Amino acid sequence: MFFSDEINKSNDKEIKEIRDFLNKYDVIYDNPDKTFVIRDSGKIIATGSASGNILKYFFSDEEYQGQGTMSIIYNSLLNYLIESNIPSFFVFTTSCNKLIFESLGLTEVYSTDRVALFEGGFYNYSKWIKEVKSSIKDKEGKRGAMVVNCNPMTLGHKYVIEKALENVDELLVFVVEEDQSIFPFIDRFNILKNELSNNDKITLIKGGPYIISQGTFPTYFIKRKDEMLDIYTKLDGSIFADKIAKDLEIDIRFFGSEPTDVVTLAYNNSMKEILRSRGIEVKIFERKSLDDIVISASWVRKLIKEDRMEEAFGYLPNSTIEFLKSDKGSDVIKKIQGE
Repeated sequence: MFFSDEINKSNDKEIKEIRDFLNKYDVIYDNPDKTFVIRDSGKIIATGSASGNILKYFFSDEEYQGQGTMSIIYNSLLNYLIESNIPSFFVFTTSCNKLIFESLGLTEVYSTDRVALFEGGFYNYSKWIKEVKSSIKDKEGKRGAMVVNCNPMTLGHKYVIEKALENVDELLVFVVEEDQSIFPFIDRFNILKNELSNNDKITLIKGGPYIISQGTFPTYFIKRKDEMLDIYTKLDGSIFADKIAKDLEIDIRFFGSEPTDVVTLAYNNSMKEILRSRGIEVKIFERKSLDDIVISASWVRKLIKEDRMEEAFGYLPNSTIEFLKSDKGSDVIKKIQGE
């Protein structure tokens, strides 16, 4: 009979043990919130971890597979989520573990040849897509989509949205909901809402956990960056093409070109191949420039950090400028300048 033990994050010896164990599977341990292990004669034979509502690092030595080690680890992590009042969660695992997590009652979101994404708890893809469907009109004509973060919204974002509108009868704009940006999600969403409110061809949609989030980014078990990008885009692109676009009857997806960031450029190219292979049209627009400078949110943040506010305003639409002049905007400016 096996039992799970919690790794003591303050114990260097235990941290080295788990690092060495995961290293056998080409995995880099990134200090998650909680890690459980199973030992046999003092040696780690299986493990699993939680970072927020993402369960990951599910590995078991080959000689112990089929002996219930994954179930024991999973139940320990599930109890941790319940105690932490986390009602919904994702499980990332290798494809060879699919049957185990199906047997535990989890719902598969999507699987590729390399990774499997499951979800559990009270919120799931079916509920999310139902909410999205209820927020959009019945389809009439060509329906397009784009995904934006807008950290913050710039004239570049507005330009790409306006170019996309020239190609469709309706445009769904998914706003990345995960709060990993300097501008909080609710503010990013409201800036877009204020700026685009006079166009009834646009529907803004909260991206939820299925649009470029930690839920669809399995970096925790990918060691090499080139491999990370390939696995990420395949999962992200496939979820969008085979589930979201299919359920929402999306005909075309739009991107802005990426002249400087090689990672984003590779991501866009990979996404283009995946979407087109599923019969979804892809259009990439050249990014807007001003005074020979490509307009980007990162450039605007750089100007704000250097307290060059008037210059920054030259790259921004009115709604973003109004936000930055508000009390909440002032707090964001202080945060940027204090980085």
